[in-house]
Amino acid sequence: MEKTKLVGATANEWLWAPERMRWRRVYAGRADQVQAARTFAEALFAGMPCVDVVALAVGELAANAVRHTRSGEGGDGWFGLEVVCDNPVYIAVTDMGGHGIPTVLPEGYGGTYGESGRGLRMLYELALMFGVHGNSTLGHTVWVDLDLNRKLEALPQAPAQLAS
Repeated sequence: MEKTKLVGATANEWLWAPERMRWRRVYAGRADQVQAARTFAEALFAGMPCVDVVALAVGELAANAVRHTRSGEGGDGWFGLEVVCDNPVYIAVTDMGGHGIPTVLPEGYGGTYGESGRGLRMLYELALMFGVHGNSTLGHTVWVDLDLNRKLEALPQAPAQLAS
């Protein structure tokens, strides 16, 4: 791929050059690292309409990795975060597997006061696309595509399509 020359470009032209910006980071599988991953993503999207949706997605996916997989067990686990700044925004968290398959639960699951089980449903409803790939032995990657221009207050009209 030929690199675009942006000498003398404006900041906006440089920021939105044709190459997609992609970041990958690995975090220790501890609860405090969920906030670190969320803060990193918020910094990447600061000032953009989608910053709160991105932060919500990163926080939910990272927390699920630490809480529900081997990533959060034994003190030597990890989870990976991948962020692509494009439209749509791509957010993915990779875990170490174990304990079943990440699942979007049916609407209304757990009743009004259920303590868990609603996070992936919420992301599913905010996302343009949502998917899971991998397995319980080698690990899962749970990903969402988000509208770059969607604010958290603006809920989608139709649920995302589930992909794998």
